[in-house]
Amino acid sequence: MAKREKSPELAKKDVSALQVDTSSGSQAESARDTVGADFVLENSADAILTLDRERRILTANPALEKLTGLTRTEIIGHYCFEVLRLEDNQGAKLCQIKCPLLQEVSGYYDLEGMLTTRDGHKLDVAIRYSLPHSDSQSSLPVVVNIRDMRRLARTESLSSTLVATVSHELQTPISIIKAYAGTLARPDVRWDEDTIKDKLQSIEEESDRLSELVGRLLYTSRIDGGVIPLNRMVVDIKKEVRKVAKRLTSKSDIHEIDVEFPPDFPPVLADPERLGDVLTNLLDNAIKFSPKGGRITVKGAIGDDEVEITVADEGIGIASGERELIFDRFYRTGDAVVKAVQGVGLGLHICKSIVEAHGGRIWVRSSRGKGSEFTFTLPIAVKQ
Repeated sequence: MAKREKSPELAKKDVSALQVDTSSGSQAESARDTVGADFVLENSADAILTLDRERRILTANPALEKLTGLTRTEIIGHYCFEVLRLEDNQGAKLCQIKCPLLQEVSGYYDLEGMLTTRDGHKLDVAIRYSLPHSDSQSSLPVVVNIRDMRRLARTESLSSTLVATVSHELQTPISIIKAYAGTLARPDVRWDEDTIKDKLQSIEEESDRLSELVGRLLYTSRIDGGVIPLNRMVVDIKKEVRKVAKRLTSKSDIHEIDVEFPPDFPPVLADPERLGDVLTNLLDNAIKFSPKGGRITVKGAIGDDEVEITVADEGIGIASGERELIFDRFYRTGDAVVKAVQGVGLGLHICKSIVEAHGGRIWVRSSRGKGSEFTFTLPIAVKQ
């Protein structure tokens, strides 16, 4: 690649010029515009870069780093054709034959092709070039927006999955509630007290199911909107684990939950309610996906500035190709045992979002038929 000529810090000033009208307005307004431009650049889901007229990259956002597999240092100052390496389906080099900067083009210019990542993978992308309209603006950078077509396809697929999954999960409790309510309301039958109590209990349980499903959907919506309010405080996680374990153990006669923490285990800085959600989801999954019962272990380990909490079971396990996917929204494996378990595939997505909002990480170690170990980290509240 060509030698880098501009630092990311200096180059970011170039893109800010797109948003700032220096001929009018106060310095404060200009500063706000600059901050706004930087915010959009840094937080866009699409990859964005800016180019000079020589096709050198002036700025690049995190989405471009993620898309290409290159760091910003490896991108900025280099030629765009070296970074993007665009081709069509026949392998023709689009950067050499269709780049609008090689033509007398202004305004918007759209292009589709395949981008080559650092590791050689080909990604279908849609690209829009925004070029200054007149010679008087030729010093302004060219803005390039790159959209990963896989993400669009996943979004469309996710929408269909959402409708199908939620419709199915809603239909069952609604049908039960309707049937039992209709049965109790029959004017031609006088039900005994035990029957009435049994039917009402079923209605209550199914109503709770509906409430939980709606709650998860609403919480997921807040997560996707970037809003996860946390009420952080010093929390004794051993106490929280034992509380959740006791509650869930009472729901199963074939599972044993063991809690193993060192005596000097430090408190964590966390939202106790959200932490309870994570522990409940992980332990509930361990029970549901261990249909033959067995031992479930919750253990803690102490790091330098964080702790690790692991929930291990002896259940059905997870195939290697699905371990990274299970944290996605609405994802459920094709396993027959999994399909038989009620749920919409939101629990682990919520766990991941909560843990990351605390500054932690979550991952899984698992093999098909050999159980699973889910581990997450949280920051230590008081260093030992």
